[in-house]
Amino acid sequence: MKLYKYRGFRKNSSEKKWTKKIITEQELFFSGIEAFNDPFDGRVKLRSNGKLNEIKAAQVRVQYTNKLVKEEKYEGITLNQAFDLVNERISEELISNDEYKKELQTKVQKIHNEKGVLSLSSIPDNILMWSHYSDNHTGICFGFDWNKDDEVFGNYKKIRYQTHYDDIWSWLHTDNEIVESIIYNKSIDWHYEKEYRIILDSISARKFNKENLKEIIFGCKTSEEDINEIIELVKDNNLKVNFKKAEIDVNRYALNISKYKSS
Repeated sequence: MKLYKYRGFRKNSSEKKWTKKIITEQELFFSGIEAFNDPFDGRVKLRSNGKLNEIKAAQVRVQYTNKLVKEEKYEGITLNQAFDLVNERISEELISNDEYKKELQTKVQKIHNEKGVLSLSSIPDNILMWSHYSDNHTGICFGFDWNKDDEVFGNYKKIRYQTHYDDIWSWLHTDNEIVESIIYNKSIDWHYEKEYRIILDSISARKFNKENLKEIIFGCKTSEEDINEIIELVKDNNLKVNFKKAEIDVNRYALNISKYKSS
């Protein structure tokens, strides 16, 4: 699937350093959610009410699920053992303990905040995204092509845009299931971004194969100096990419992207 990463290239900026690393090191950085520009992004909100018998039944499912491995084989816990474990741990006193519920929410939020997130888009010609993420159209946009066989970059998932938070009943889900539900949801106000995300367990950088970088698109206001610098970086690192440029449409509020022709 073709996915795009908008980046700035402003002189002497820290962002330019990371943008250059995409070319020179074939490296993409997975940021922490707290660094994002949407204060609602990644906000953990859990519902913890319920009757004791309902909660116990839900927790049996959680304990059973926690014992799954990738091959979908169970690691030595039976349903009866799961029931015994829940009966030992869950009581009226526990489920009415507000401090315990607060600790649960804090724990899940911490897991969430430690995840590394790579945000990408399925479109390269959005005016707002060029403004927000490519220094007011003076930066660039990378075009990648990954398939699902790639161990890291093949794990892209589409964002769901909503008007409200998901109703997550904390007793029914594992911590990672809760995080997964939250991390792929955003406010409908961001729907124009057509975002996809790749998630890692930690904030870190990962290398991609050179062959996956297919194109570099220059913004409609990218300077000739920056264009020439980027072209030289690509040549020096033996990357085979198509150079394109965004141009302002003379009849519509739109960007047209076509093959770059040096002047």
